[in-house]
This record gives sequence, C-alpha cells and structure tokens, in this order.
Amino acid sequence: MITSLRPTLTESNEPGLTYSQTYFRVMQAVANCRSLIHGRLELNGQTCALGAYFRECSIPISAKAIEEIAAYNDSFPRLCPNQRWRKVNQWLKEQAKAKLGK
Repeated sequence: MITSLRPTLTESNEPGLTYSQTYFRVMQAVANCRSLIHGRLELNGQTCALGAYFRECSIPISAKAIEEIAAYNDSFPRLCPNQRWRKVNQWLKEQAKAKLGK
C-alpha cells in the first residue's frame, strides 16, 4: 500500500520483509550510520532511519512499520542529527527486541 505521506515509496509484487523483520533490518541499517535527518528519506547525502535502510537494501518492507518508524524518527525536529540517531537507534533496538520476542 502506498501512502500519500510517503510519495517516494513504490508498490512491489516482490516478496518483502514482515512487520517484525522490518524493525530488525532498519535497526541494522541505522547502526551503520551515526546521524539521522528528519522529514525526508535523504538530503545532501544524509538519511532518516528509513533512508538508511533503503540506501543499503531494496527489499520491500512493511507499510505499517514504515509509518511507525518514520513517525518516531520525525518526532524530534529540534535534535541535531547525532542526537536523533542515538534516540532512534535505542528505540529501534527496543522495538526489534520486543517484536522478535527476544
């Protein structure tokens, strides 16, 4: 399902990650960077949490998880990119652990 809030995303008939797997895989991608922007997938070479995932991988991911992750990433507009990364990275670790039942 394409969302009007994320016009850069596309639909795919390819097999994708489940809701739980999406959190884990985005967490892995975010761990590979040290800053996150808000409000856009990518800007001047920097990315948000989802942009970090799409920079590394093109496997389709859960639309529900996209909305939740983007909302959390963008909920701190006043934080600097490094502070946002720390906050989002910690949250993704907690969410991935809870959703994968570990």
